[in-house]
Parts: sequence; C-alpha cells; structure tokens
Amino acid sequence: RLRAGKLGREDGGAGAMGSSDTMAAMVRMLSRITSSSPITNLDDDDLNKVKADCDLAIVRLVNERAKIAALIEERRGPGDGVPSAELKVEEIDRIAEANAAIGGPLKESSTRSIFQEISRVTSQLRHTVAFLGPMATFTHQAARCRFGINANYIQCERINDIFTAVEKGTAEFGLAPVENSTEGAISQTLDLLATSELQVVAEVCVEIRHNLLSRSELNKIQRVYSHPQALAQCRGWLQSNIMGAEVIAESSTAKAAQLAAASLPEEGIAAISSLLAAEIYSVPVRATSIQDLSSNMTRFVVLRRPNSNGKPESEPTGDDKTMLVLATTDRVGALHDVLNAFKQRGVNLARIESRPSKSKAWEYIFFVDMHGHWVDQNIREVMEELKDHCSSVRVLGSFPFVRRATNTPVMPSV
Repeated sequence: RLRAGKLGREDGGAGAMGSSDTMAAMVRMLSRITSSSPITNLDDDDLNKVKADCDLAIVRLVNERAKIAALIEERRGPGDGVPSAELKVEEIDRIAEANAAIGGPLKESSTRSIFQEISRVTSQLRHTVAFLGPMATFTHQAARCRFGINANYIQCERINDIFTAVEKGTAEFGLAPVENSTEGAISQTLDLLATSELQVVAEVCVEIRHNLLSRSELNKIQRVYSHPQALAQCRGWLQSNIMGAEVIAESSTAKAAQLAAASLPEEGIAAISSLLAAEIYSVPVRATSIQDLSSNMTRFVVLRRPNSNGKPESEPTGDDKTMLVLATTDRVGALHDVLNAFKQRGVNLARIESRPSKSKAWEYIFFVDMHGHWVDQNIREVMEELKDHCSSVRVLGSFPFVRRATNTPVMPSV
C-alpha cells in the first residue's frame, strides 16, 4: 500500500492532500533511500512519482522545522543573546559534511545557500527592524539574512533615520552599513555611532554583486543612477563599457532601480543595483557582476538600545569582536601609548579608523575593532589602561566575529 501510495490522484497530479499523504511520501522516500535497487532502473513515470514524493517529504519537513523554530523563539529569554534567522557556523558546516558524505550532485555552496534560505523562510522572528529602504537595497537584504522573511521591516530614507527609529523605540533593531571591502568605511554610520547611545549587538557581512539594470540597450544608456558607494565600486567598468554616460548619485541602489523601472527605453536611464531589485521592480538586466573587484563585501552593524546595565548583550563565544570609539589626549605619543596597550596584552586589532571629532578643528576620534569580548580579562585590562591615555573611550558593542560572508536572499520578502 505504501509502495503504491496516493499522490492526491493515481497519476500523481493535484488533488485533496492531507497530512497522511506527506507522511506516506516520507515513508516511501525512506524505503527508496535504503533500497539496494538503483534508481536508474526506474522508467520516467516512476521517476516522476519519486520526485513528487521528494517534494511532499520536503513540505512535511520544512513545516516541522517552522514549528520547531516557533517553539524555540517562544522559549527565548532575555539572556539568550541577539536573535538570528541564520544557521550558525557549526550548523551549516554539519550540513555541508552530510552533503559530502552522501556524495550527491549538489555542490557545497548550493547546499549552504539552500539551507540558509530554508532557515530564513521558516524563521518565526517577529521583531521590528529598521533598514535603509526601499525594498531590495543591500541593507534590506542584509536585514532579511539576519532576521528572516517574517520580521516586521520598516523602510528608512536615510541612515540617520535608522538610528532615530531605534532610539525612539519605533524599531527594536536597526541595520546600517559600516564598511565596504572596496571603498572603505561608511563615514555617516561611523559619525552616528560616535554620538548615539545605541549598542552594536551583531554584524552581518554580505557579498555584494552589482548589476546594470535598464530598459534601454547598453549602447543607448546616457545616465546611470546608484548609491555613491555602488558607483565608486563600479567606476572602472562604467568607464570601459559606457564611457560618456552621466553618473548620478541616488540615496540607494533600490531607489535607482525604481527610477530605471519608471523610465522609457528612449530616455537611456540605467541603475546599478541587485538582481533582487531587478526582479521586484521588473527592470531588464543588461550586465551582471559589474563591480571592479570580484571580492566585494559590505559589513553591516545591527543596532539596539542599550541594556539597563549598559553591558553588551551577547555572551562571549570564544570568537568575538569588540568595537570601541575613543579620543586620545592632545600630547606627543598618545596614539602610540594607545596601540601599545593592545600589544602588551596580546589583543589583535581587526580595524582602526579615524574620523574628525566634529567638536574641534583638526581633532580626531578613532574607531577600533579588536578580537575578543568585553568580559575577557585581557580586554578589560586594555580598557582600564586606555582611560589613562584617552580623553574618552566607549564600548560600542561585543558580538560574535563574522568570518564568512552570507549569501544574499534569493526570494523577495513577503
């Protein structure tokens, strides 16, 4: 009976489907997987039935995963850290190892992408998250990577609006770009971090792939719109392929895609944006991966109002990063003494960036990313010594170190 089964109808087509059908499909699939009979012996009709059983079994398992995700979220307590819809490194590595052991046709990169997307889709996180809009910006995609498709997203026109939304409690979390591997720091975000009381509770690293979207043919393009960072990251390609076209800055890559979508072919308007933006706003893709450097990533910080005790929200994992902002005293050797404090305690610096203090001409503040967590003994010792060498020092946050760029989502948010 289980071997024959029911797929709604005898021919495996659509019909009334119940829980028992998906369970029967799982039983048949288990029997097939453990069978010594090679699948190549099946004819086309039987292969299609097996494929249909695979689909039904996946439906069952994905829904079970969603139920489990909901239970986990319901049981989350205040000390359980910052929520995430993404699989942890050890989880995705375990899945990749299982795929390798099976020896199937799926590549490791494909397996990672599929299961990260399943995790985001089945996530039951319902937090309110502010991002730099409109839909399909890279900030939106980074937010969706972190919080899944079921979160409540708030579109903001400017980066400072993200900070304001979190500060006022309109959003529980905010996502802002802080650094690009090609063009460097996002100065507006750094300036806001220096003056805001918000805490950095996590980071998201997204691989950036730029594309040229337009209703016009490539040789007819006269104007190219995008965010200044995207334009800078594609400067070489633009000069080589559409030299003479006017380059115009926009507030976001997605806003640029909206302009291209609203244009007529004879206007010659193009946008540098994502494939997701091309899909959402229905704009033809004229060229893909036009960024000048193949390794092009952007790091985003996740913002939240500070705890009442002022301590970082994430517990130490053994592989963490701490962000500081500090101002040195005005004396010879002050910066040397600051750097020596890290060296003497074996603390590795991941990044150091200077910005004008905005309070006095030619006075600078420094943003420091260091390996370790705020509660680690050597970090606490560094912090104590920095007080002797700095006019001000503040911990922006401690959180798990992200060492691998996440794949951007392949599905629009719903």
